[in-house]
This record gives sequence, structure tokens and C-alpha cells, in this order.
Amino acid sequence: MISYKKYEPASALKKHIDFYWILQTGSNYQPFKAPLYADACTDIFINAGENPGDFNGSSPLLPGCVYVGGTTTTSSFVRSLPDSIFIGIRFKPGGLTVFYDIPLYEIVDQIVEIQDNHLFSLIGLDESLTLRFDQCFIARQKESRSVTAITETVYYSKGRISVDSLARQCNVSNRTMERMFSRNVGVSPKEFINIVRFQHTLNLLHTAHSKGRLMQIASDMGYSDHAHLTREIKKYSGLKPSGIWPGPPAFP
Repeated sequence: MISYKKYEPASALKKHIDFYWILQTGSNYQPFKAPLYADACTDIFINAGENPGDFNGSSPLLPGCVYVGGTTTTSSFVRSLPDSIFIGIRFKPGGLTVFYDIPLYEIVDQIVEIQDNHLFSLIGLDESLTLRFDQCFIARQKESRSVTAITETVYYSKGRISVDSLARQCNVSNRTMERMFSRNVGVSPKEFINIVRFQHTLNLLHTAHSKGRLMQIASDMGYSDHAHLTREIKKYSGLKPSGIWPGPPAFP
């Protein structure tokens, strides 16, 4: 048995936090590798159970520890054991640094342990968990120059925008935008744009009803040809399009 639930944050936090989540496994759960594809979001999560998990088969996720997962630019996987509980917060691109002073370029494609005793003290499976999280993050929210307006422009374009056009639309210089993305997202604006386009392409692949749609998807998403689409999908998911179509989305 596996249970994965999402909970909305308070309205005041939705600009920076996507959702809270709880992942539980039962005693009969059979461990498997849950795939993680390239994603510009970040997570803070706590192993609230008694059993460990692991990241990419080598980094243990120990009980009682708080972790931050950086922006991912390649395929990876997580694995949990029976009778495990993980509780987390998924931040939108650029959202984590509104609450934590963590330069995200330092932890790209990594999961690292952090010390956050206050956050750990809030965990529990009762109905007030989301309220406690809301109060915690509202109190921590910092006034800073956020990249949210820029990332939202990229999402609106579905990743079909150039770096120069993005800078012009958002009235910011390329150099300033590079610095903002490096610290607050972890990757360059160009990499972020490519990841967003990949994520939208992934959704199209999951809903495609025939492999003949691949050429149309490549054209719709601005890839130069089928080979270009295939290279990008392989880069960010570790799979060819045929290995994704028409399977389920990756976790989470």
C-alpha cells in the first residue's frame, strides 16, 4: 500500500509554495524506484517514519532528518521502504529562497540534509499540519527580489521563448537575470526554459494516443525536428519518447 496526498498552502503562500505533501507506505509495500525527471521545483522534506529511503541508490534518507532537494536537471530516482512516512513542502521555482538562505546553484541535482529543528517540531499526521506549516512559512517569508514574475512568463510561454525575449519582456538585463536564476533557481535562464518546455512536452506525451503524434508534438513545442525532441527527452528523463509514451507521469 502506498498513499500520496497533496495539500494546498494558504493563499498568502501560493506564489512561492506549490503544495504540501505526505507519502506513506504500508507494511506490505514492495519497494520500487520512483522516477524523478528534470524539474525546476525544489522540496524540503522530513523522514517522519522509522525506516530510511534512498536517493539514486547511494544517498540515504534517514529517519528524523530534514532534507532539501535541489533543482534537478537529469533523471534520478527515490526509493522508500515499507512502513515509511515522508512529509514535505514543494516550492515553486525561486520559491525556496524566499524562506531559506540557500544558494541553489550549490545543490543542483542533489539532496542534502539541513538543520531545521523548528520545522521538524511541526510534523505530525493530524489535521492541523497544514495550518502549522502555513503559520511557519508566513512568519519566515522575506521581502526580496523574486524571480517569480520571470518564471511565470516562461511557464506561460510553455518554454517557447528565448533568453533575450524573456529579459526584454521582464525589463531586466541578461546579466542580472543570470545572477537571479543562479541563486534562486539553481540553473541558468536557458536551462530553466528548456526544462519547462520538457515538462510541457512530457504532459503531451502522456496524453498522446498514438506514436504518430510525436512529429506534431515536436513541431508544436518548437523543437527543430523529431531528433531534437528525442535528445531533449533523453537528457531530462533518461528515456526515449517511446519509453515514456503512454506511461504515467513521474513522481511526484
